[in-house]
Amino acid sequence: MMKKVAMIAAAAAMVLPLGMGAIAPANDGLTAFAAAKPAAKKATHTLISAKAMKKAAYHIKTGDLALYSAKFAADQSKVTMAKKGALNGSQTYYATKKIVVKIKATKTAKAKKVTYAYVKTANGKIKGWVAFSKLTAGRFKAADGKADINKAADKIAGKTYTLVSAKNLKKAAFHFKDNQPAFYSGKFAADQAKVTLTKKGILPESTTFYATKTITIKKANKHVKYDYVKGGQAKGWVLASQLTAGQFKAAD
Repeated sequence: MMKKVAMIAAAAAMVLPLGMGAIAPANDGLTAFAAAKPAAKKATHTLISAKAMKKAAYHIKTGDLALYSAKFAADQSKVTMAKKGALNGSQTYYATKKIVVKIKATKTAKAKKVTYAYVKTANGKIKGWVAFSKLTAGRFKAADGKADINKAADKIAGKTYTLVSAKNLKKAAFHFKDNQPAFYSGKFAADQAKVTLTKKGILPESTTFYATKTITIKKANKHVKYDYVKGGQAKGWVLASQLTAGQFKAAD
């Protein structure tokens, strides 16, 4: 058993960054929404293998894909993983490492082996471990055949709305309960009551956000409110109805 642990440790040391311990760094970096926040729920798995991959491009076909941090034990074949966000389906990700872990059986599921790949965006702002089976080989391409959004020339089109009102708020804390809300940049017209909202991403989980401004726009003949929030490196306009007042608190 000790020989097996040593072999896996040696393999992991080769494929993961040096200078951070015998097997891997304690933390493999945060997402673009890095922030000091309550610890995410962790799960420890048996590490079966670890190896480097030839750098290759991948994307996600539909939905979002959970992104994990990984902490490798130095003296045994174990890895502790914690969810730290999600990848979206509108980017290209580059995989460079791969691990296989054994997830213990539960009351409702049998034990299983899962392969995770270490991926990051071209600019390195988003990085972490994802289920390898959920990735699709190749670069992301928009429906019209343009290059992926990692290229500056390929920008997400914003939508322009009539601006009904805008005002500052007394700084207040918010969080969200269920689905991760999208957040937007806002470009305000100088000579008319118009604002263009462009999606920037989704808010990170387990984070407290602080709202300082609010706007009301006319959307589909209805008045809709957006709040400007900041949390870690995430900042932008969020649909106010998707926010819940108060700081985020981890479940006991």
